[in-house]
Amino acid sequence: MFSESRRPEVLDDVIGHSEVKIKLREYLESNFSGGVFMVGSPGIGKTTMALCAAKTYGFDPMEINASKMLRSFDDVDKIRHSFLSCVNIESFVRGDTKRKTCIILDEIDGSDPHAQVKIIEWIKDPNRVVPILLTGNDVPIIFKKNSEIVDIIRCFPPSVETLKQLFPDFDEEYKECKHDIRRLFNMSQYGKSYIIPTFALPPTGSPPEMIFLWKQKMFGLGDPLECLYDKSDISHSHQTMFQYNFDEKCGGKREAAPRRKKSNPDK
Repeated sequence: MFSESRRPEVLDDVIGHSEVKIKLREYLESNFSGGVFMVGSPGIGKTTMALCAAKTYGFDPMEINASKMLRSFDDVDKIRHSFLSCVNIESFVRGDTKRKTCIILDEIDGSDPHAQVKIIEWIKDPNRVVPILLTGNDVPIIFKKNSEIVDIIRCFPPSVETLKQLFPDFDEEYKECKHDIRRLFNMSQYGKSYIIPTFALPPTGSPPEMIFLWKQKMFGLGDPLECLYDKSDISHSHQTMFQYNFDEKCGGKREAAPRRKKSNPDK
């Protein structure tokens, strides 16, 4: 994917976010007391900036998806005990004992609230020897209450002028993707994949299809093929549609009827 293969490697290659990059440099060049929390909408480069900042200032980045990996106290304790030393195994084997590790907790707002309490304790620990960078789409309450030790940095979507440096041929796509760089990369690679293609419907009248449509109606779910009813090149007249009518005794009566095209007065 272009969004991964074309990800920048150093912080200067990241477009925009000049104020955020300055704060990352100040944090990683200091004794990294506390932590830095970058918050903003998806796909604007928060994780990329964290990875690039760590590499630029001589750290080995250790990226952890907090929403998947941090679900309890024990999960945080295991990671915390794994980084009692600032040098990871790979750097130690290479003989590079001066290269420290930088912890990047991605999507921290999706982690368990109990785990977030332990993360705050870890950040407050005066014996901590590794910097901690956090990213998320929103700020959990526990981090708002501890803003004196966690520097919360708001990251904004890049402007159109900034995006034109990467996608000069795009125009309306900026607004359509809501300035999401990841979506723009995916669109440039795969096109508009959300457009439903026109295809022939599967054979109808078979027992599996009848049972499926019956269950859809019984639980009040919509017909998944309803969006294709008005396609002029698709036949519908012979397809089966169920209506499940409940009576006062919560029983049901199954009725079969053919699907019909939706009338469109504009045509």
